[in-house]
Amino acid sequence: MSEVLIRKTNFFDIEFLWYLRNRPDVYKYSRNTRPVSWKEHIDFILPVVMGMTNKELFIIEKDKKPAGQIRFDYKKGKEAEISISLLREFRGRGMAQIAFKKAIALLKKNKKAKTILAQVHEKNKSSLKFFKKLGFKKKKKNGIWFEYFLRL
Repeated sequence: MSEVLIRKTNFFDIEFLWYLRNRPDVYKYSRNTRPVSWKEHIDFILPVVMGMTNKELFIIEKDKKPAGQIRFDYKKGKEAEISISLLREFRGRGMAQIAFKKAIALLKKNKKAKTILAQVHEKNKSSLKFFKKLGFKKKKKNGIWFEYFLRL
């Protein structure tokens, strides 16, 4: 069995990330439920890749092929909001869980966050199950969004 890896995003990942972001099954439960233009994507992603934001972005790989992404948006008070997505063909194999655990190990090592937050759409059953399985606790519900947290 091949290993699931995570690595820091680089300029070569920009097109893959645009492709991933614009998959209807990926943006269906996002805050922005529509495809984004190339310009919108570039305006968002370039500062992230260049390390000019409060975001840290990793590529999830399987067999040296990009399979998804995991992003942390660092907030005040040692909190980080997580965003994670996988291409459909890689789901249901435990890859997101492995990637999450590897990313959390990095967060613990660099001490950038003490709490991870997850905003999950109420209809996104697989994500609700995913975060509960990883030990996240429900903090509150705000409209159609559940907020979960995990203390590191």
